[in-house]
Amino acid sequence: MATLTRRDIMKGALATGAMGLFSPILGVSRALAAETLTATHFGGPYQVLSDVIAAPFAEAGLGEVTYNVEFSGAAIGKMQTQKANPPFDVTMLSRSFAIRAQNAGLLATLDKADFPEVASLVPDAMPAPGWGVSMVLDTFDLMVNTDIVKEPLTSWLDLWREDLAGTILLPAASNPGTVFFIANVARAISGGTLDDAAIEEAFAKLAELKPAVRSFYADGTQATQLIGRGDIAVAPQFGIRIANQTRNEPQVVKVTPSEGIIAIPYDLCIPINSQKQDLAKTYINFTLTKPIQESLVTNLLATPVREDVEVDAATAPLVTTDFSKIWFADEDYLATNQKAWLDRYTREIQS
Repeated sequence: MATLTRRDIMKGALATGAMGLFSPILGVSRALAAETLTATHFGGPYQVLSDVIAAPFAEAGLGEVTYNVEFSGAAIGKMQTQKANPPFDVTMLSRSFAIRAQNAGLLATLDKADFPEVASLVPDAMPAPGWGVSMVLDTFDLMVNTDIVKEPLTSWLDLWREDLAGTILLPAASNPGTVFFIANVARAISGGTLDDAAIEEAFAKLAELKPAVRSFYADGTQATQLIGRGDIAVAPQFGIRIANQTRNEPQVVKVTPSEGIIAIPYDLCIPINSQKQDLAKTYINFTLTKPIQESLVTNLLATPVREDVEVDAATAPLVTTDFSKIWFADEDYLATNQKAWLDRYTREIQS
């Protein structure tokens, strides 16, 4: 499957009857089609959403879409200060932030009945509390420079191999992926459990790794630059970032450890006082249709939230679509413990 063009996406949507899948809210959306929906994404590679989602959404007569670049924390801040008149109608949030936003009364509670495509999604794509629906999944994997690392890595515990000493870059406490790194290591050490005992073991093990760590990175771009020019050999990193780098630098590859990788859902949520609730629901459902999910895989290199997507041979090695390798965390547990873990990581590992 080649990279989908705007016309390909529309043809696929129409051929699979995607337009009919928006009932019963399609009638409302047609009435509002002239309106503009404001949505958010995280910037960088997510700029492709203008072509992958907004363009076919408009061509289907559902409405215009404009995007604001907002990271999860900033989006929540704006929803808090502008609660009565939110600056966007749909916001993309990392799941731990979505939970906080719902607990703060900032999000509309969504019902599965409003999203026909939810029936085709993987479990956990739409959480029961209804704060949002996952558009895609990111993962947190190992990024490896194969020009330097000749013996393949197969486990999270391979980071402790002697031949890697001095070539490892770890995320800093300020990096949004660090909590996922800690969780992956804890689960690997415990044999599949993420609880307080596993976290204790993980911190003890990470303390042993400190002498082998060359540095810590706050910005994911720093890690891609350092590994691309061969200054470091391995770094835990977001899967979407690794995949996009591999397309340009084939020596940098994604390694999925045998213990599995944590799923990082990026949820689409609706601010509680958005004036375009029906159009927002139509937009979310549109992102979940099979042709749009396939285009997100090909163009964003994200893990889809449906298992029936078709992935071409060139894209398949870059994206994890085998859900037996992906595990979903207890997000309440992560959200509750995140600050304590990161504070401890700063003191015991990064310092």
